[in-house]
Amino acid sequence: MCEEKDCRQKFGSLCSCNPVQAGDTFQMAIHLAENITDVDWHLSYQSMECVTPYQLCLVGRCRICGRRLCMEQKPFGVNTTDDFLAALYRHLYQFHRNMGQRLSEKEFRSKFVEMFREEDKSFVTEWLARPENSHVARMYRRSVRKIYTIVHTSVDADRGSFPDPLGMGSYTDQQTARDELWRLVEKEKEEMDIHFDPDLYREEYGDDFWEAYQDGYAAAWFTRYQILECPLYSVDKKEDEKDV
Repeated sequence: MCEEKDCRQKFGSLCSCNPVQAGDTFQMAIHLAENITDVDWHLSYQSMECVTPYQLCLVGRCRICGRRLCMEQKPFGVNTTDDFLAALYRHLYQFHRNMGQRLSEKEFRSKFVEMFREEDKSFVTEWLARPENSHVARMYRRSVRKIYTIVHTSVDADRGSFPDPLGMGSYTDQQTARDELWRLVEKEKEEMDIHFDPDLYREEYGDDFWEAYQDGYAAAWFTRYQILECPLYSVDKKEDEKDV
């Protein structure tokens, strides 16, 4: 909930109802959820190439006193224009869903485009027309964080060793996972016991894997570390295909 002294926009007098005037954050949130009507979206931003800094305000009218009720969305923590637009769309969709003020797809998308400057509206319209932006559920899936898991696989047929793949750790930061992969590789190489002709020893590697094997007998002896990238879901929620 915005407070009049902090508001950077000029939208008229703030709601005069007790929860707002008393400054109780929890009661203000309840009051807003129950009484905000006629919600408009107001977005200011730098440019489509670099949106930050930006400000998104959701401004409505109190159904009791008729004055302004509004809230400002804090930064989404995104780095690209595509991520920003998807986060913006999801936030507005969820706001109206939570407030019980759902709009039709046509109304919602038209309102979304109208937030932007005239010179940027065609860009946003084309962005919405992309297949990956055809439904909010796809935008939710794209927003899912990724997790990077290091998996170790190995075989030593001569010694009867066929262990199951072993997870060595999962990380939400790709570079951290890569650093740990190479730490494990160096440790493996220090402790490695090669019981065949050293001239047959081979290595292959890339940013996200390392493998050592016996040339000509790769299926009989090898050891491999690999980073597997997977989506990380915190909530398993099925979206209603009738929603925007």
